[in-house]
Amino acid sequence: IEDYSKVYNIPIGDSAIIGNPSAKVTIIKWTDFQCPYCKKALPFLNELLNKYPNDVKLVIKNYPLRNHPQALPAAKYALAAQRQGAFKEMYYETYKRSKELSSNSFLPLEIADQLGLDIHKLKADAKDPAIANIIHQEMKQLNNTGLRVAVPKFLINGKLPEGPRTINNWSKIIEEELRK
Repeated sequence: IEDYSKVYNIPIGDSAIIGNPSAKVTIIKWTDFQCPYCKKALPFLNELLNKYPNDVKLVIKNYPLRNHPQALPAAKYALAAQRQGAFKEMYYETYKRSKELSSNSFLPLEIADQLGLDIHKLKADAKDPAIANIIHQEMKQLNNTGLRVAVPKFLINGKLPEGPRTINNWSKIIEEELRK
């Protein structure tokens, strides 16, 4: 049974941030680029980021599942794109085309090209052991919580969000955090 009162202290570390980096409310999302449920959460999260542009940041933690062979390379390319200031664009575009990902291992490179990124640098950065280490640390963070490992997995200011994954419910949780 998951404990909704427990606060998990998960450092942001080198994970990517979407939204205001100094926002008071942090939503952590462990994700896998080939996971349809992770993709399904995007419009909902965007709505929250748009509703609270100064107060909420989304921290992306990668958790590529073994049965999704393109998820790890896609995560590496997204973090490599971050070094060129294009994580958010790479993240959203990869999810937008995630159905293609399983049959096209070159998809992240096609997206990077479309975004005007330096492909040579991107490929080199994706092979950087530091990027593999970030992903390893992000996975370890979830594994060490004792929570059921499933993606997407969310924490709001370190706590599991209780109740349905709806704008209304999460807005209540966010409002409560902002009042603290």
